[in-house]
Amino acid sequence: MTDEKPKGVSMDTDRDDAADLTPTVTLARLYEEQGLLDKAASIYKKLLAMEPERAELKEALEAIEKRVAGSTLQHEKFDTKTTLDHLTGWQRVIRERKKMLDQNHEKRQKILVIHGPNLNMLGRREPSVYGTSTLEEIDEEIKKTAEECGMSADTFQSNREGDVIEKIHEAMDGYDVLIINPAAYTHTSVAIRDALLMLEIPIIEVHLSNIYRREPFRQKSMIADVATAQVAGFGKEGYTIAVRAAANMTHKA
Repeated sequence: MTDEKPKGVSMDTDRDDAADLTPTVTLARLYEEQGLLDKAASIYKKLLAMEPERAELKEALEAIEKRVAGSTLQHEKFDTKTTLDHLTGWQRVIRERKKMLDQNHEKRQKILVIHGPNLNMLGRREPSVYGTSTLEEIDEEIKKTAEECGMSADTFQSNREGDVIEKIHEAMDGYDVLIINPAAYTHTSVAIRDALLMLEIPIIEVHLSNIYRREPFRQKSMIADVATAQVAGFGKEGYTIAVRAAANMTHKA
């Protein structure tokens, strides 16, 4: 057996022609030097099949197999590290995004909506005048519209004048706009008027019906000259109109 490369054989590494070459140690080493470890191992295996007692062939084959195993392990470690790096990166992006969303949420301007007496009975109370929608349905529309406008809305209803006044006091801190339908208190409550006078935020007065086309005593609003704006006669849509108007007011500020 000779260790010389057969004459006329071209070492074209782009062709898988190891099977066509006479297996020699020189050929195996050439493949090994070029990094073609699988082909080098194949040559050594063929040589060992012909001369199983040659210890140096066994050692050479074992060395190559260790190199192949080490390369595979290193690749697996690289893949694991790369995957972990990607996951860590995504977690960082997600944390930053959540932080930004939380900050935006905190910065969102807030609307307080106050419903006066008997409005909890909407849907059952004179539907020909006040419509068939319930107060719960109206509140859902208010909050949905506020979200669409990049704001948030809290709603409140009470049949007691004192509760309405205390809620107005709460609007002094933490709210950017007050929308109020005082209902019957519109025409009678000096106390609610005085509470509204303490506010430095926009106030939008809302009425489901057009109070100026109703009984004479309903045509007088105690808060009309205190309110920034008034929406009347649009039914439940008056609230969503007021919310959009609130958004315009605060965005211009």
